[in-house]
Amino acid sequence: MTKKQSVSFSLGFIVLTTLLQTVLSVLPGYLYYQDNPQGPMILPYMLVYLLLCDFFQVFTRALYKKGRSLSLAIYAIKILASGALIYFVASQTAYQFVLIFIAYEIFQLLILSKHFFYIDSIMYSITNAIFKGLVFNQLLTISYPFNYDFKAMIPFIFAFFLILFITILTQGMYSFLSKQAWFLLLSVVCLITIYYLLYMQFSNSILPLWKFTSFIVANIIALFFFAKSKNSQKKELVLYLFGLVGLMVYYF
Repeated sequence: MTKKQSVSFSLGFIVLTTLLQTVLSVLPGYLYYQDNPQGPMILPYMLVYLLLCDFFQVFTRALYKKGRSLSLAIYAIKILASGALIYFVASQTAYQFVLIFIAYEIFQLLILSKHFFYIDSIMYSITNAIFKGLVFNQLLTISYPFNYDFKAMIPFIFAFFLILFITILTQGMYSFLSKQAWFLLLSVVCLITIYYLLYMQFSNSILPLWKFTSFIVANIIALFFFAKSKNSQKKELVLYLFGLVGLMVYYF
């Protein structure tokens, strides 16, 4: 009976974290997409694609912590499904989108390999935050045909740093090389950067006071429950919920 409950909880955790990671990846862009009528056209395909990728990423990290890797046969099925979804997105946008998604597939392939210890590297942190904080949100907001302006990433810099903060802390939980102290130090640096960014926007009257204070309150509550919890799964859920609240407060 105890074993069944444990399996049920693990499945619920996998599903919930997958959903939360996907929402975090597109929420800022979704709140901006009203200015781009073509954004909603690709949103359903992007959601399914990201749900698929995040689902496999959750499994891959769990296996990595144990020194194992996902079966290549199973991953091949994921590649085929990803290819179909990428085709649907690209058929309604531009070929450049295919290149972006191929780059993301390469990123996931590096996660799959246990030989590079990629999940224990700072490059994993930065790359994951770039895709989920900057790239996917911009795909919902840029105009077609593909005419990119680097200024388009400015609204999503906050999302980048917040997802980077969450990524670094979760890396410590899945570290195979036991680099928890290193990731904790990096997370503090990242959090200081976030507050510096918010303070500069507040002092320049870009960010309202209620948003600034609301983020601080949400951050204090999240850190309290994160430190209090002894369960790594609960810690991770606290981080994702904090990220969700932080993005909604900032971009709503």
